[in-house]
Amino acid sequence: MESSELILWHQWRTDKDIAARDALILKYSSWTRIVARDVYMRVYLLRDAWQDCAQNALLGLLEAIDRFDPDRGVGFQPYARHRVRGAVFDGIRSLRSSHLHGQGEAEAASATRDRLESLEEGRDGDALDAFIDTTVGLGLGFLLDTQSMPGSALPLDAYAELERDELRSSISAGLQRLPDREKMILTLHYHHHVPFVEIAQQLNITKGRISQLHKRALELLRSQLGPRVEMDC
Repeated sequence: MESSELILWHQWRTDKDIAARDALILKYSSWTRIVARDVYMRVYLLRDAWQDCAQNALLGLLEAIDRFDPDRGVGFQPYARHRVRGAVFDGIRSLRSSHLHGQGEAEAASATRDRLESLEEGRDGDALDAFIDTTVGLGLGFLLDTQSMPGSALPLDAYAELERDELRSSISAGLQRLPDREKMILTLHYHHHVPFVEIAQQLNITKGRISQLHKRALELLRSQLGPRVEMDC
């Protein structure tokens, strides 16, 4: 384990430094989605259940971070894998009934409303510019969504697929350059599909503040990508 990571574990376990915990979540977020993807692709037959798997994997990661003791000489990933996989499996047991009752559609609609309200907040001036800004923001969110999906989400021709892959790579790089809190919000919401209200609880701030930071994060990401994002989105 690298010394920088050991410092983060010490800050979290000894000082209960929330910033250190957030840094650990971000560090292992991508790995957690890989574990969730492995379970999703192998054992689950409902192909629209990826968001639930990603959410439950994050819950397993949070539990593992809270319980992990680096002084025991066991690496974090071997320790956490069991809990992350277990959380995904536990979630799978309740997914079928929730899908049968339409809860999946309700959650997706709620997420879309939150995103739209966030992007439209404080918009004034030219109506067309405001419409374009909101549309591009939603498009960026869609691309962030598809980055978390197992496999290709869009059936494109070879040239279009190459263009989209380049844009996704640029978005991934831009995401890593965002301030920590903005990066945290986009990672939790788009990669792990956590609703705004739950992110607010986790970060101990209001849902309205999450909405503001979400909008700011997408604006920062858009400014890094430049004009091409308006054509691709």
